[in-house]
Amino acid sequence: MDHFSTPNPDVERGEQIVAAMHAAGLGAWDWNLRDRTAWYSRGMRAMLQQSDEAFPDRFETFANHVHPEDIARVHAAISAHLQQQSPFDLEFRMRMGDGTWRWVRARGRAVFEQGQAVRMLGTMSEWPLGAARDRLAMTASDRLASALEDQSRIARELAQARAELLRQNEELRLARAAAETAMESKSAFLTNMSHEIRTPMTAILGFIDVLLDESADPEERRMHSRSIRRNSEHLLAIINDVLDLSKIEAGGMRVELLRVSVMQLLDDVLAALQPLARERGLELRAVLLGPVPSTIISDPHRLRQILMNLIANAIKFTHHGGVQVSLQVVEGAMQRRGDADPADHEPAHRRLRVQVTDTGIGIDEAQMRDLFQPFVQADASTTRRFGGSGLGLTISRRLARMLGGDITVQSVPGQGSTFTVEVGLGEAGVSPMITAMPTNMGDASALDGTQPAVDGQTISVLVAEDGEDNQRLIAHHLRRAGMLVTLANNGREAVDLALAARTQGQPYQVILMDMQMPVMDGYDATRHLRGQGWRGPIAALTAHAMSGDRQACIDAGCDHYLTKPIDRDTLLRTVRALAAATAS
Repeated sequence: MDHFSTPNPDVERGEQIVAAMHAAGLGAWDWNLRDRTAWYSRGMRAMLQQSDEAFPDRFETFANHVHPEDIARVHAAISAHLQQQSPFDLEFRMRMGDGTWRWVRARGRAVFEQGQAVRMLGTMSEWPLGAARDRLAMTASDRLASALEDQSRIARELAQARAELLRQNEELRLARAAAETAMESKSAFLTNMSHEIRTPMTAILGFIDVLLDESADPEERRMHSRSIRRNSEHLLAIINDVLDLSKIEAGGMRVELLRVSVMQLLDDVLAALQPLARERGLELRAVLLGPVPSTIISDPHRLRQILMNLIANAIKFTHHGGVQVSLQVVEGAMQRRGDADPADHEPAHRRLRVQVTDTGIGIDEAQMRDLFQPFVQADASTTRRFGGSGLGLTISRRLARMLGGDITVQSVPGQGSTFTVEVGLGEAGVSPMITAMPTNMGDASALDGTQPAVDGQTISVLVAEDGEDNQRLIAHHLRRAGMLVTLANNGREAVDLALAARTQGQPYQVILMDMQMPVMDGYDATRHLRGQGWRGPIAALTAHAMSGDRQACIDAGCDHYLTKPIDRDTLLRTVRALAAATAS
């Protein structure tokens, strides 16, 4: 290659690049600004229809072939570029080998060494203004035909633009309608929530005022206390639903997979809901349709939440008859419907199926479509008639899907409904199978505050809690159940009392440890006790109910986890179970 510079070890690649530029219709040039030598590619000479002899490798060759009317602009553009004032990109005319003039476009860049321009190189291509000149030379009829063709093309483009605009307007209309519907649903939801929150708060505050009136007789006090409890539980359920949906929508909801006793969990749920069923004169029973594993791998808190919601709904919407809960194991994946994404379908595998069948008011097809949508209940009057947030089924379905299953429903208006929930079994294949439903399933009679002792011994409990009101409440429940209670105001006191009692040979059978306390919190106190060799059961008490919070308590050394507000029956059952495990 006849380049003026020193030999390049990568000549072959350079030749390939020049050949590629030639194929693309580009010429290349390279000027040595020190000695005014130059190099012009074969493609550039071919573009200008010039031979090597007629177009030698000198800068002056280029300048001599520029049109006299354009040479001043070319020199000015080159000078401005060398002074780093502007890029070199210019259109001008050059003389062809046959003596005619043709427009070209040259683009280049200077190479500087120590601030001094030593070289300038670039490309050249044809600039198709000849077509414009030819167009001016067309006959009048040709110009008219061309104008009509342009007009027709513009009309087609305008029609396409109009159709596209109409399509976009329709999409915007639909999006606006959907947004307005969503806003109306949320507005109705907020209105219902305001009513749902203010109604129980009115009852709670009102009956508290009545209880403070010393003239009320004991029976009235009991009635008012029951009203306060009922409305407080209702208010807590609403708050929990709103918080759960917020966590799900934000992607912050997590499930915690543990080994779960199927019958124990179902027994807990039925025992909690039997009083409500009896109050409404309904039969609540459980049946086994086939063998089920004694344990499965799932999230016990979320599975309990799903069953509580489905069974409580069945009781709430049933006026006569009863509610049946049936269990079995099924093969294959449930067919998802409604708002499920087809990508959510999972490969076939065994699942635990729980069906909740009631003889209640039923659901028609129109109501069924919105049944699992957030902020929507079966109809606008449902909240006023039956209460609730309208979020329970939405949350339950999403939790079921997080547990490897789903929820579906079948219903006949006026005859009743069947809600079917399925969840994955996890590693339940190694678990023994249960072939018969245990007797007295859901019998809540054992939760009446009796049974104060384990193996004839009174249960001793250390309660570490810094809140004075919570101290009194927890101690009241435990002492009324016949237990011995010692109170600690912080984690440091709990550690000192527990170690002192062990030294005296009378260790506490159970420690209830609040996790947020001054001086030393429950996490540090638990870790310290475990570090000192304490082997007795410690149950965490915490207002934090996220799944990760439970694991943090277990990691600190706790054996069990109770969330606030503390339910009396759950508290007593947990303490007795932990004490019995210690005794055995």
